[in-house]
Amino acid sequence: MITRYTVIIILSLFIGSQGVPAQSFDLTIHEYGLSIGNSPRLNGIRINAIDRNVQRINGINITLWKAAEEGAEEVNGLALGLVAPEARYLRGIAIGGIGASGTEQLTGISIGGLGAGAGGDFTGIGIGLLGAGSGESLTGIVIGGLGAGAGTSLRGIALGGLGAGAGRDLSGIAIGLLGAGAGNSMNGIIIGGLGAGAGTSFNGIALGGLGAGAGKNVSGIVVSGIGAGAGGFMDGIAISGFAVGAGRSMRGIGLAVFAAGAGEDAAGLFISGGAVGAGSRFHGIGIGGLGVQGSKEIVGCAIAGALVKTAHLRGFAAGGYTKTQRTSGLTVGIINVSDNLNGIQIGLLNIARNNPHGLQLLPLINIHF
Repeated sequence: MITRYTVIIILSLFIGSQGVPAQSFDLTIHEYGLSIGNSPRLNGIRINAIDRNVQRINGINITLWKAAEEGAEEVNGLALGLVAPEARYLRGIAIGGIGASGTEQLTGISIGGLGAGAGGDFTGIGIGLLGAGSGESLTGIVIGGLGAGAGTSLRGIALGGLGAGAGRDLSGIAIGLLGAGAGNSMNGIIIGGLGAGAGTSFNGIALGGLGAGAGKNVSGIVVSGIGAGAGGFMDGIAISGFAVGAGRSMRGIGLAVFAAGAGEDAAGLFISGGAVGAGSRFHGIGIGGLGVQGSKEIVGCAIAGALVKTAHLRGFAAGGYTKTQRTSGLTVGIINVSDNLNGIQIGLLNIARNNPHGLQLLPLINIHF
């Protein structure tokens, strides 16, 4: 039998969505207790169809549908929604069949069947089948089936089935099946199935299936199947199946199948099946299957299957063909050529152009000090 109270309850659940003043059926004392309908303020348990012009709810808020445009201002506690619990400021736990969000700010745990997060700032844990994150800053953990991250800055962990990261700065861990990283700076660990990195600077560990690194500076470890490094300066370890290096200077370890080095100075250990080199100065150990080159200077050890070339060698060089303007040290090769030798050449043919005539071209060994 349908009683008068049952009718009131049913009407109170839906009347807020029809554009008339909010109504509710309340069992409360001074706004504490149970409310069914669109009550604007409550401390306790509240059940409503569509939140409209709600001021503040403390406790448990249960809704059937997404809030109206002028929906809930503030919900503190547990927000449950058949479709999507939502409030301008949502603090606590929010669980929705499709989504859960704080349009301005979300603090706590947000779980949505499709998406979860905040239009503004988010602090806490967000889990969504498709996506999870925030439109602005995020501090905490977000997990999305497709994507997870923050529109501006993220501090914490972002796990996305396709992509994860932050539009500006990221400090923490980002893992995405396709890509992961930050539009500006990144501090932490990023792993992307295709690419991982930062638009400007990166500090930490980056692993990318195709590429890993930063548009400007990198400090840390970058590993990639094709390319790894930095557009500017690189300090650390770069490993790649194809090429590693820095557009300007690199200090550390570079390991690549095809090429390793820097556009300006390189210092450390560089090993490549193809070429190792620096546009200006190379300091350290360079091992290249084809060649090692430092345009202005090589200081240390250079070993190549074919060519070692530099303006000034200070140290040891070995290759099929070694060519320097000035040598201070030892070169070993099939052919060794130096315009100014201050050391020893060992090879099939040794040319030291600063030696007296008759001693400039010698087999096996040439010496000048």
